[in-house]
Amino acid sequence: MSIRIGRLPAEDQSNGWSALLPPRRASAAVQGELDFDWLVVGAGYAGVAAARQLARLQPNASIALVEAGVVGENASGRNSGFAIDLPHAPGTSEHGTEQGRRAIRVGRFALDELDRLVKAHGIDCGWEKRGRYHVAVTDEVAKHSLATYEANLRAWQEPYRWVDRNELREALGTAYYGAAIHTPGTYLVNPASLVRGLADSLPPQVRLFENSPVIEADICGRTPGVRTPSGRIRASALILTVNAFSQSFGVYRARQIPILLFASLTPALTDTQLGQLGSESTWGVTPAHGMTGSTMRLTREGRLMIRQGFEYSPSLRTTDARRAKARETHLALLRRRFPQLGPIELEHSWAGWLAVSHNHAPAFGRVGPRSFAASCCNGSGIVRHTAAGMFIADLAVGQDHSLMADFLSQGTAGYIPPRPLRDIGVSLALSYGAWTGRGER
Repeated sequence: MSIRIGRLPAEDQSNGWSALLPPRRASAAVQGELDFDWLVVGAGYAGVAAARQLARLQPNASIALVEAGVVGENASGRNSGFAIDLPHAPGTSEHGTEQGRRAIRVGRFALDELDRLVKAHGIDCGWEKRGRYHVAVTDEVAKHSLATYEANLRAWQEPYRWVDRNELREALGTAYYGAAIHTPGTYLVNPASLVRGLADSLPPQVRLFENSPVIEADICGRTPGVRTPSGRIRASALILTVNAFSQSFGVYRARQIPILLFASLTPALTDTQLGQLGSESTWGVTPAHGMTGSTMRLTREGRLMIRQGFEYSPSLRTTDARRAKARETHLALLRRRFPQLGPIELEHSWAGWLAVSHNHAPAFGRVGPRSFAASCCNGSGIVRHTAAGMFIADLAVGQDHSLMADFLSQGTAGYIPPRPLRDIGVSLALSYGAWTGRGER
């Protein structure tokens, strides 16, 4: 039975990462009646990885990859550009330590795959192994969140170093942070350029269709397929990789929470301003308190990026007024951290959606007789969704990947009560998080 798709990504031409890139010619849209062996819906990290993996496993199969807009303009190209090798572990326990080790194996596997593809295809995306600073502003968060993170790193036997305020001032050019833990394995990247390059280097049996929003889909039928404004695709099997928008397809509605995030980029700083920053030419900062803290980067183009603003978004929509408010907040937070730079401004501001589950597990598996889906990156989209795309392709063709059990070590996304109970619960949790992290803005 087909269902009408009521909510699709709304392209607003605001993504700062893609604005830095040269023009790219999009692939043609779906036209007419088409048949393929495989249909992958959603050309983000998971979708591109799934299509590539299907081509490896079944080199004679025909594969369609359908994207609602243009590759790199939706959520995959709007994140902060951190390809992180380590999990977000909220607590310490023997069971949690083992789950962390398993997540690290998956993360390193996906990072190795991305590193290989970037180098093999010459993808110019600023791919740099710079590590990251996991920072705390207040002593309270340093003593609790950073200390817990340090205990996990020790248990995992992962390299790290503790960085104090003075060292952070020297490295980053700001004395705003009280302490940080630096881990060396994270890659920094322009995410829009990376996903563009991955899509444009797919094997020849993968046919990419852009500007092809799905307006009707048959997920549960024996012959799955989709309809777009100008055509229709039928396939022997379907893989859905649209993350938060999977709820529009009737998939994982009770398993994931759509979250809206906001980010901004400054213009390129002047040589004088760059000279007032620290000794590192590029760097990345993630907040120890993820809900209220700010993710930040100094890019290789000499721009400051900030992401702050974490809110529940069941409608998968926002407003110009909310974007403007986030932009004002970003500007104030940047000026608070770098007062020596003078009246810095913002050149680009944008918003994007991700999906999280209450148990931090992926939404993953069979969703119809011949349909499969992967969702819920839980805030680590580049790495976790690359792995998820490869593994969902393995599952779809009936192949057991050696790391599948590690990927699913937490099970799959747990049930969430329906609205309005869900709205009340999420709102209370976010309010509590905002209060506990009020000093980390």
